Amino acid sequence: MTSLKNLYQNNKEGVTVSKYLKQSAPNTLGEGIESQAHLNAVTERNNYFLPPIDYANPENFVKFGSAYQYYKNTFEYIASDYPYDGSGLEKTSFYNNINPLEKYMLEAVYPRSTGYVFIGYPYKVAGTNASLYDEITTPTYIQVKGGPHVNTKFNESKNRTSNLEFGGSDGTTVEFFLKKDSLISAAESRKMAILDLTNGVDVTNSSSADYGRMRIALHSGSETQFFVTMLSGTDGFTETAVPSTAGQITISDSSWRNFSFRFNTSGSTPTVDLFVNGTCVETGITGSGAIGQVTGTMIANLGGLRESPEGFGPLGLAQGSGKLSASIDEFRFWKAARNDEQIGRYWFSNVEGGTDKYDANVALGVYFKFNEGITQTSSVDQIILDYSGRLSNGSYVGYSSALPYPRSTGSAIDQLSIESVTERGDPIIRTNNPLYSSAKSRYELSGSTYDSLNNARLLNHLPNWVLEAEENSENEIINITQIISGYFDTLYSQLTALRELKYNDYVSGSLTDSIDEFPYNDRLVENYGIQTPELFENADVLAQFFQRDEQINFDQQLVDIKNSIYKNIYNNLNFILKSKGNEKAVRNFIRCLGVGEEILAFNTYSDDTDFELTSSYATSISSKKYIDFTALLNQTDDDATVYQYYDSSNVNSVGLISGSSLLDEYAFTLQSEFVFPNKDQQRSLSYVLPQVVSSSLFGFHTPSDTNPTSTNLTWQSAATDWGLQVYAVRSPGEYAEVTSPDYLVKDAYFVVENRAGDTLLTSSIFRNVYDNSRWNLSLTLKPKKYPFSNGVTGSLVSDSGYELGLYGVNYDTGRKENYFNATADVTYASGSATVGSAKRVYIGAHKTNFTGSTITSTDVRASSTRYWTDYFSPEVLDLQAKQVDTYGTLHPSRNSFLFQTSSANVYIPTIQTLALNWDFANITGSDTSGRFTVSDASYGLNDGSYEAEYQGSPLSNINLRQHTGRGDFFTAISTPARKQYVYNDQLLPPEYIASSDMIKVLSVDDEVFGTFKKPASSFFAIEKSMYRSISNRMLHLFASIKDFNNLIGEPVNKYRMNYKHMEKMREIFFRKVQNDIVDLQKYLDYYKWLDTAMSQMLDQLMPASARYAPNVRNIVESHALERNKIQYRAPLLRNPGSLAGVNTFTGDINGDNTPLGVEGDPSDIVSNPPQRPANPNPGDQGGNNFMPPEQINAQRLEDWARNFDPDQFGGGGNFNPPGGYG
Repeated sequence: MTSLKNLYQNNKEGVTVSKYLKQSAPNTLGEGIESQAHLNAVTERNNYFLPPIDYANPENFVKFGSAYQYYKNTFEYIASDYPYDGSGLEKTSFYNNINPLEKYMLEAVYPRSTGYVFIGYPYKVAGTNASLYDEITTPTYIQVKGGPHVNTKFNESKNRTSNLEFGGSDGTTVEFFLKKDSLISAAESRKMAILDLTNGVDVTNSSSADYGRMRIALHSGSETQFFVTMLSGTDGFTETAVPSTAGQITISDSSWRNFSFRFNTSGSTPTVDLFVNGTCVETGITGSGAIGQVTGTMIANLGGLRESPEGFGPLGLAQGSGKLSASIDEFRFWKAARNDEQIGRYWFSNVEGGTDKYDANVALGVYFKFNEGITQTSSVDQIILDYSGRLSNGSYVGYSSALPYPRSTGSAIDQLSIESVTERGDPIIRTNNPLYSSAKSRYELSGSTYDSLNNARLLNHLPNWVLEAEENSENEIINITQIISGYFDTLYSQLTALRELKYNDYVSGSLTDSIDEFPYNDRLVENYGIQTPELFENADVLAQFFQRDEQINFDQQLVDIKNSIYKNIYNNLNFILKSKGNEKAVRNFIRCLGVGEEILAFNTYSDDTDFELTSSYATSISSKKYIDFTALLNQTDDDATVYQYYDSSNVNSVGLISGSSLLDEYAFTLQSEFVFPNKDQQRSLSYVLPQVVSSSLFGFHTPSDTNPTSTNLTWQSAATDWGLQVYAVRSPGEYAEVTSPDYLVKDAYFVVENRAGDTLLTSSIFRNVYDNSRWNLSLTLKPKKYPFSNGVTGSLVSDSGYELGLYGVNYDTGRKENYFNATADVTYASGSATVGSAKRVYIGAHKTNFTGSTITSTDVRASSTRYWTDYFSPEVLDLQAKQVDTYGTLHPSRNSFLFQTSSANVYIPTIQTLALNWDFANITGSDTSGRFTVSDASYGLNDGSYEAEYQGSPLSNINLRQHTGRGDFFTAISTPARKQYVYNDQLLPPEYIASSDMIKVLSVDDEVFGTFKKPASSFFAIEKSMYRSISNRMLHLFASIKDFNNLIGEPVNKYRMNYKHMEKMREIFFRKVQNDIVDLQKYLDYYKWLDTAMSQMLDQLMPASARYAPNVRNIVESHALERNKIQYRAPLLRNPGSLAGVNTFTGDINGDNTPLGVEGDPSDIVSNPPQRPANPNPGDQGGNNFMPPEQINAQRLEDWARNFDPDQFGGGGNFNPPGGYG
């Protein structure tokens, strides 16, 4: 026992020591961490406990001080003292040294701004000249002087000299974002200067060794290249094209791009490299001579020339000639050649300054973010702040406050529209900025209002004579009491929060504008006996400390995510420990990590077990989007509707389901899923809900214009409109909870009507339909003898007519609670016209011509609207209702139309009869008109390719098109598609041994005689498998696993090289997702945070006697539709005799009914001679001599024929059995 105890104690100590060593290891210094002091400051920030308080409301934190003074002092202190141009250490130290209120205000409330500048308005050429840098009537440019400036340091050994020096052994890098809206026009300068930097030596002395010049320009007619000049005397580059070959990059297309020019001047021959958006385009573009260190009176212009270009000195061009017409953002001038990693890492994010005090970024000479905001005062806004820390502020010459403003508060980084790449604005430090003054005034007013009601304020407890004396002083008493009160209020807030640390609750992100958690939540978990290794131990410095990685920015700090995970575990620890040692504990823990079982799966395997291919399910919750017509969120949404509509932006879109007279042999199924809301909460609404009794659900109408791309929404006349509509009608049943008024009744029945309003089908009344119950409904029309049709004798559709059906089923937590199946006979004339007519499907409110007056309102939530050109039985709908995410069928690979004459000899898998599938997964919100576009998830092409036409007419025009839709009449700028969490029985892939339905109720015989099952030994593993995720998506094509018995078990597959129908299903799946490239590395990189620390915690939940795999395993495996196969060869047991005899070989060796010969004794070599003849080429033993499968099959048949009749085939001729080879 002692040794066992020591074992656990040693493990505990190992985990603890490892964790804290990793937190403070010296090797954590890396790119982005400026120094050990910076690392210490970042660690201090991460370990600071900010109480989860909403400081925007003074009632939450002000007890003893003045809220007015708190807010006033916070705004003024940040504006005056925030190190906007400081290093990372300065900014982090500033944060660490302010109080909790100021921390909150800085991060969540204090106004921030991004920005960029536009150069080029107004634009008018004053005159042309030979240099092609034409003079401008109104020059506009930004001028910056290299310094060093007053109050900055000069230290040559630390490179603190002029901020615009270039060349020399260190090299130079210039980076900026540029957006040019169009090519250079005839009304603009033929050459435009982006940057022009001179060293004070007049251009007329450009041949002097002291002359220095650096310029980046654009030339008319060559706007896929930049032209760079960097001269030290006469050596270097002169108007050199970068890149060297035209057409490699795009510049003038109104898109933002980051351009980085790296000048390598350390060698005898200078070179320049170009990077676009962090990616190298070309390297090694050479100049001439050697470029030494260029210094002097360094002055640069952005957007225009400093003086005439070299060679044109006598022209005496004015400053600003060659005016740029473009927008610029994030301009950086580095006095060093940045390496590839630095350029690629920081092109989409800000860098730190502080170069005057700290050495980390000393090479940063000038840094213009343009993030100062707009004060609308020209004398202020024309000053461009330098964020490098060296005070090289720029001056915008020609700045005008007239529209359009030269400044914008937008962001080039944000406008890149790269997912998870954004720019966070900088705090506004100009106090005359309207955003600053309005925010400050708003909080000061809130504070003063609260102060007038706060009797606990410390100042109010002082004697009156002290307060009276204070009126004649300089507020010394007020200031002293405010300082004291600040400590008390901070202490009160922290003690209050500490008292609540062990509460099982979650911090609302709305309180602190982040998920700031207690930084020691891991110790709360350890207090209950679960050791907590350091999470995200494999994260690099960027991720650990700078809220980003090499490619994206994070929404939250990684340390906050880590603490949030610990809090999730702590909150659920009671349930985890109660179920410790079984599957539930592991699954609960996995969910605490913020991922589902589709990412981390707890899998069970078994040794030497026979698998039966039956449907097994895992209980889960599905997040599914429903279109909300309930009016519970927006009063008028009960009149909204979604209908088929042509999307002109989608080349594959059609706006209706095409019709054809050839469709009379076929059927259709129109289905949808609805949630009928409980409206008991309507009493708490600020408005009266619409009184809906008959609720429109879904249906279709015959359009008057049958052109698939027509936007004419008019219906056919009543006589030729074969549309059908489905309604839910409130009506109290026998045991109704509510019997009146009608619009509050929860019971309901379902009705099908035609255009004339005739009731064709009706169900019985069901109790409590309007109690958040979920119903799946399908409207079907089929020939009575379907699937038999005109291709079968005695099954003519015109003789038998049609059957109209409405089936509905209500599932609740996996149980089938209610269902109905209403049917009615339909004549051939009506049925064929309905099946063969064009259709425009809708869900929601029934409106005249879809956009006219409302005929019947609606009040439900709708999802999963689908149209099939096939009939689906109630069994299929039951399975789809049970598995809420699937749209599969019982036999997805089976040919749907074997007996229809118009589709003879065309193989159409059942799953390919899905013509329309609206799942609303991509709906984000409505526009200003209350509209949105609905995409069709069924997949289809309309480009004339094989995939889009192979079903022939008329089915290709229906099944293989994208039937887009449009939501209309919703509240403008709202969220009509809302996520709802629905109970789901998820179908498991074949050969998964564990499921949620493993409990078996034994029969009497089983109890008496036993089941005779041998015991299974299970092995458990927690696995991360991309292929499991793919398999789960593939199973959406299947309503049941039973069809896998046919896919892999059909006898014909035994002698095939592969599973043909399974390959077809695989092709269908990848065509639907429009991508057959499975990128495992991208998957592993995306989920890289699920590291070994989580595995160590999971190990503590496993029973000691269980067999399980240590650590979370990355699994590479076959997906559900990829299966290796052993190819069997036909067993020929004896010589079947002559070809002329009764045993003549016929058929296809790959077919279903190939004769294989007569049984006999295989040891009788007389009647069963050897089947494999001697090899005529003994030297040919395989190796690289592979034959195609067709040649292999032919060779096998020929060898077989030679064996039993060598005389007939002795000449080595070709053997062609009747029926061919297949």
